[in-house]
Amino acid sequence: MRLDVDYTLRQPVPLQARFTVHGFTALLGRSGTGKTTLLKALAGLLPAQGTPWADLPPDARPIGYLPQNALLFPHLTMLENVAYPLRGADRLARARALLAELGLEHLAHRRAGELSGGQGQRVALARALARGARLLLLDEPSAALDAMTRDAMLDWLIATAAARALPVLAATHDTAVAARADWIVLLAAEGVIQQGPARALFEAPATAEAAILLGYENIFTQDGVSYAIRAADIELATADGQPATILRARETGTGLHLECAAPQPLVVHRQSGDLADFAPGTGVFLRFPAGRLKRLG
Repeated sequence: MRLDVDYTLRQPVPLQARFTVHGFTALLGRSGTGKTTLLKALAGLLPAQGTPWADLPPDARPIGYLPQNALLFPHLTMLENVAYPLRGADRLARARALLAELGLEHLAHRRAGELSGGQGQRVALARALARGARLLLLDEPSAALDAMTRDAMLDWLIATAAARALPVLAATHDTAVAARADWIVLLAAEGVIQQGPARALFEAPATAEAAILLGYENIFTQDGVSYAIRAADIELATADGQPATILRARETGTGLHLECAAPQPLVVHRQSGDLADFAPGTGVFLRFPAGRLKRLG
């Protein structure tokens, strides 16, 4: 389930990206950095140079491409959608068997307008599998789904792809999607800035840009050295920590959200506490646990 990618694009934006797809891989980046452009180039929908498959026309590439809209044919049933890339007199029977294998047979006679977003993505995946894809491309797979549907759909998709040893490249700006990945590729305006196993990247972002993409709320410089720490990892100390002043405080569904000046702006999340104890102007002390404070290169 490993695939090496090395692509160079000149239009619509210049981009050079060299990275590896390992299992379920998240291509994580801000909007406008070229994530969708790169997926379209891999699918053969935009001109590019590189490997793999850049010398093949789109219909000859062993790729399943699932854009944000699943692009199911609205005039066909889901059975007919899955059978579309198949050939032979038994194509409908093979499509039905695939839907049954994936637990989707109950959707066989529905049309696109009768499906939820999660169901549509499942059927689109079935169509990609029917086509014999050797790489699955997902463009913002969580964009049209609520959190509960997103998690269930991603778990199903990852398990389905893993059972078939099918590598997946999912372009996303959602750290919740990246957190489920086997491998993460961080894409910025200048290209790929870091890649590696998901846990390793979340634990050790290499730069401030990487930390921002991975969801670190606090990035600051002290004594000429840059650091990153998550808001939930900063602790309130007694009198032996970093002095700070509360600027704003509010309650959330999971605790307290504190905005502080220390003197650099910092955000702190506490799972417990009384909001009245953190009025604006209140002085506090902050502690940064050594294992949670990340030094950036």
